[in-house]
Amino acid sequence: MINLLPDETKKQLRAGRANILMIKFIILLGIAVVFLSLACVAVYIFLASNKAANENSAKTGQTNNLTTSVNQQAETLRTNLASVKSVLDQQISYSKIIMGIGAVLPIGTVLDTLVLNSDSLNSPITLSVKAKLNSDEPKLKANFDKNNLFSGYKLGTIKTDATDISGYPITISISVTINKGLAQ
Repeated sequence: MINLLPDETKKQLRAGRANILMIKFIILLGIAVVFLSLACVAVYIFLASNKAANENSAKTGQTNNLTTSVNQQAETLRTNLASVKSVLDQQISYSKIIMGIGAVLPIGTVLDTLVLNSDSLNSPITLSVKAKLNSDEPKLKANFDKNNLFSGYKLGTIKTDATDISGYPITISISVTINKGLAQ
């Protein structure tokens, strides 16, 4: 085909087609922008409502979880403290008992036999004390009576052994009770 249109008309036709094509692209772009804007608004509304719901559930969940956690920790602490208390109630300071016995022995006496165990507390135990003189027994009684760690002093026997070469010829057997509350 032979194109007999003047050049000016050809330019106008081409420009018209380009304008129509640009108008189509602009309309399509406008529709895309409106669609994307509506999608963004819908996503924003959805996220905002989920955020509010999650914050409410998190607050109540955190409060419940925190309360539960604190209650569990408190119960664990109570159990541990009860265990520690029972162990401390059973603890006996044997060194305190031995130091107490050593403190009440008058000068010139020595302890011959001593048996200490957990059964010895709050029940009478027998002590064998060696002395140089018979007059040491009243001092021994007075010292045991003054000390709060011991109670229930009872004289057992007094034996004299003239053949003893240790320098302590008199053996005094006594019975005392160790107060458990003071021995801890």
